[in-house]
Amino acid sequence: MTAGATATVPDEPVPGLDSDDPFCRAWSEFAGSFQALALASSVGADPENAIRLEVAASGAVMRAVADLGASMPADAADERDPFIDALLGPFTGRARVANESLLAAGLTEAQVVELADLWLVTLSAAQSQDPDLVFVVPPDDQPAFDDAVASFSARVVPINQDPSLVTDADVPRTLAYIAGACLDQGILAGNDTIGD
Repeated sequence: MTAGATATVPDEPVPGLDSDDPFCRAWSEFAGSFQALALASSVGADPENAIRLEVAASGAVMRAVADLGASMPADAADERDPFIDALLGPFTGRARVANESLLAAGLTEAQVVELADLWLVTLSAAQSQDPDLVFVVPPDDQPAFDDAVASFSARVVPINQDPSLVTDADVPRTLAYIAGACLDQGILAGNDTIGD
């Protein structure tokens, strides 16, 4: 962000989910998901619900990372690998495990995509500071989804106990782009001054 510039972050659950900028839209999907899931894991009333939400969100997270990699700002193209792998990689890895659990439980790729789309609808409709989000699984998917949640829960620790999620990477131009061009200005990652 340019020194001395001021801007207003939109007062909405997850700013940028409908952005015309594909990088910013994907950033909001990724970082908004992380924020919601971390909150649910840390202070949500039901720890199991946090796991359910993470499994439901996994397809959306993986899709967002792919879109981020495909739409890096031109002047930050050389930061793609550290941004995708070092900064976002650990959370992406958890999403991959959750996605594998869904497929192993018997859901099809199309059903996983449907869950991802439903997650983004849930995210866009909910308040981002609500630690007790409610995600409604399609009835036909429920048995396999429950199996996937049990499998995923056995393979990972809760988000708020996972030290690998404390990440850092030298990607100043990418972070500056997020702060200056994206509607959330970096607050979805927990940084009010991201890119400074």
